[in-house]
Amino acid sequence: GMVLIPGGTFKMGTDDGFPHEAPVHEVNLAPFWMDKHEVTVAQFAKFVEATGYKTEAEALGWSGVFDPNQRTWTKGDGANWRHPMGPKSSAKPDEPVVHVSYTDATAYAKWAGKRLPTEAEFEFAARGGLDHKTYSWGEELRPGGKQMSNIWQGTFPQRDEASDGFSGLAPVGSFPANGYGLHDMS
Repeated sequence: GMVLIPGGTFKMGTDDGFPHEAPVHEVNLAPFWMDKHEVTVAQFAKFVEATGYKTEAEALGWSGVFDPNQRTWTKGDGANWRHPMGPKSSAKPDEPVVHVSYTDATAYAKWAGKRLPTEAEFEFAARGGLDHKTYSWGEELRPGGKQMSNIWQGTFPQRDEASDGFSGLAPVGSFPANGYGLHDMS
């Protein structure tokens, strides 16, 4: 399903992040629609089955894969939306689709009768109605010790007390929705 985001004026960007995120500036947006959660592997598979689409990662034969041992991105031969960590891995139907380029995402959105949000729309929607907070749920990474998103915590693939409970990708909707009812916006 989709959620109607009310639109409005917000402060976009940050002055204490990466240089390309500055300066903070005011943006006004009209209401727009946004998917409640990211596209799942199962949804993307329906698109591929219906159209025969081949992603850029599939055409190239590789994609970037995060190596937790080296703590860096590496070239993952055979990594694509079906095989997120390479040919010996398998994507689960309820996980978010990964290894999808802007071109791939645009093709999916067109097939689904939708469009990709602009950068401003995404940032506004991710904030869930909160004004200029660090995270889409507020200022604390783990409010009250509660994990709010699927992030690498330096323990992958092992789990510890700080873990989100997933050794890799979390199924979509595994964490609380933001103020607009959108999941996994961080």
